[in-house]
Amino acid sequence: MRGRVKARLKFSGNQIVRITFVTPSLACGGAERCVTLLACGLLDRAHDVSVITLYGKDHDFFKLHTGVNRLALGIEGDSATVIHGFANNLRRLRILREAIKSTRPDVIVSHIHSTNVMAILAAGRVPVIVVEHNDPGMKSAGRIWDTLRRRTYPRARKLVSVSQGVNDQFSWLPQKQRIVIHNPVEVMDHRVSEQNAGDSAQRHWIAAMGRLTVQKGFDLLLSAFAKIARQHPDWGLMIIGAGELRGELEELTSRLSLSSQVTFAGLLADPGPALRSSKLFVMASRYEGFPYAALEAFASGLPVIYTDCPSGPREIIRDGVDGLLVPNGDVMALAEAMDRLMSDSGERERMATRAPEVLERFSSERVLVQWEELLRNARS
Repeated sequence: MRGRVKARLKFSGNQIVRITFVTPSLACGGAERCVTLLACGLLDRAHDVSVITLYGKDHDFFKLHTGVNRLALGIEGDSATVIHGFANNLRRLRILREAIKSTRPDVIVSHIHSTNVMAILAAGRVPVIVVEHNDPGMKSAGRIWDTLRRRTYPRARKLVSVSQGVNDQFSWLPQKQRIVIHNPVEVMDHRVSEQNAGDSAQRHWIAAMGRLTVQKGFDLLLSAFAKIARQHPDWGLMIIGAGELRGELEELTSRLSLSSQVTFAGLLADPGPALRSSKLFVMASRYEGFPYAALEAFASGLPVIYTDCPSGPREIIRDGVDGLLVPNGDVMALAEAMDRLMSDSGERERMATRAPEVLERFSSERVLVQWEELLRNARS
């Protein structure tokens, strides 16, 4: 795992906390990356850390430190009917309850709405902190899960939202039960890799990164790029990520006559070299929670253009300082913002010099201190 602090540090005057994280998987995603960073960071600070995933290890993308106790249950899967789904969820609940009990936690920290509900039901008397990573006002979890969330979340010790915009969607919970803790960003090596230096010399790259889903708005990004691509023949768009819409997006790329200027890089185990060889980072997401893509782009020294979703980007990007925010869903505004920075190397460089300040603003050290205080209070 990049950027991990190797030393085990015990924070002075405070007792070690036994923490059990519960999450669907360690696949590639923002929530999964957050779990990995928090688990490894808290382990480094001398806490006892376990991570339980509902999926098996075959779904892993992120790796945990060997000192983290890992339980991969392999109990997730689709159900043929509603009745089968109910029975399977009862079975999963029993297995999860036993797994949690085996880790003897002082505090449970659960991520993602459906897993949060199950963790609360399986916890017994152990306090549960639930974490929400996305804007529920933009995408429903489904009638059943929305109802279960409303009924079970009042039993949680605390609801952590990764952005203020996400937190605002849970006004039905008392304010004292809610807190905002942003996702941490890890230190990255800012040197341009030798592997990508030659490519970047031949073409100026715009990078975009995320799951190829409707949420991330790659169709909007391609449409915006199509409006200005002919004016910038020496620029290309590199889309990093995997997902169910790849085929559709490749077809759209062809229809827009962008095939010579757009490349689909797929899922990269280490996107750092690709980002550091780029000139600009752009995303057209329809909604977000607190996007890791923006954090990593800034950490790589890139100016960032992002759609101003109801939550997330505006809490990271300082408009006009280290990047630009454009109206959500406005393809023309996005194209104009891209054209502005693609045409002005001086403005890009000015913003790029401020971008790495994200490493201080959302440092792992700062975020871990917030989590330690929350964990200590939760167990008391």
